[in-house]
Amino acid sequence: MLQQVQLEKIIHKDRGGLRLREKGAKEPLVSVVCVTLNAGKTLPDLIKSISDHKTESVEFVVIDGKSTDGTVEILRENEDVIDFWISKPDNGIYDAMNRALNYVKGQWVIFLGADDMLLDGFNKTIDLLKDTNTIYYGNLLFYGKEFLKVYDDYYLTKLNICHQAIFYPRAVFTKYNYDLQYSVYADYHLNLRCWSDTRFNFVHTDHFISYFREGGFSSFTKDTVFEGDRDMLFKKYLKRASYYRYLNRTLGFFGMLVRFVLNR
Repeated sequence: MLQQVQLEKIIHKDRGGLRLREKGAKEPLVSVVCVTLNAGKTLPDLIKSISDHKTESVEFVVIDGKSTDGTVEILRENEDVIDFWISKPDNGIYDAMNRALNYVKGQWVIFLGADDMLLDGFNKTIDLLKDTNTIYYGNLLFYGKEFLKVYDDYYLTKLNICHQAIFYPRAVFTKYNYDLQYSVYADYHLNLRCWSDTRFNFVHTDHFISYFREGGFSSFTKDTVFEGDRDMLFKKYLKRASYYRYLNRTLGFFGMLVRFVLNR
C-alpha cells in the first residue's frame, strides 16, 4: 500500500488536489480558477480566502506555469482546499486560463488572481445562479474602493468588467476562448464578444464578489495589439450610437464626424 502511494506521488508530481484522492465527488456548481506563476508571496492569503468561502457547491482549481519560488510546495501543502492543481509551462496568463477550462467541472467559472480575495457576496451570488446562458457579475473592491457599476453598452467603452467579479456559464467557453494575441486584455475582448452575442445575457447582482488588489499584471503591462484594435472592436461589437459617442469622447466632435462620414 505504501509503495502504491509513493508511486502515485511520482506519477502525479506535477499535479494534485482532492479530486485525485476522492473519486466520485459531487459535481460543483462553481469553479474558482486561479492561474499562477511564482505567486508564493500572495497565494496563501488567497487559499485562506477560498477556504473561508468554500462549500460543496464550489471547487478550487489552480493552473500554475511551472513556478520556481515555492508556489508548487504551497499547492501541495493545501490540497485539503484545492480540488485540482497542475504545474506545467504555459504561454502566459490567458493560455493558462484557456487550459484551465479542460479541468473545471462547475457549471459556472470565475477567475481570480493569486493576489485577490473573495468577499461574502461570493456565496450570496452563488444562490442566484440559475440561467445557464446568463453571465452574472457583481461588485468588487477595486484598488481599495467600492466599484458598483451596472454596465451598459456605452460604459463598456470606458472600462472592462473585471473577471474577478464575473461568473461565466460553461456555455461561454464551448463557443469562445481567450484570444492569445491580446496579452493583457483578452478578457476585455471576450466580454465584448459575449456582450454582442444574443445567446448570452449579462445580469448584475448587487453583492461584493472579491477584493481586487492594486499592482496586478494589467497595471504595469501594455497590450499594444488591443490598443491598436480597440476602435475596431468597439465598432464591431457595440451599438453604433455607443461607438460614435466613444469617438466623440476620445477624438472630439470633428474627429468623430470624420469617422462617421467615412464610416470608419
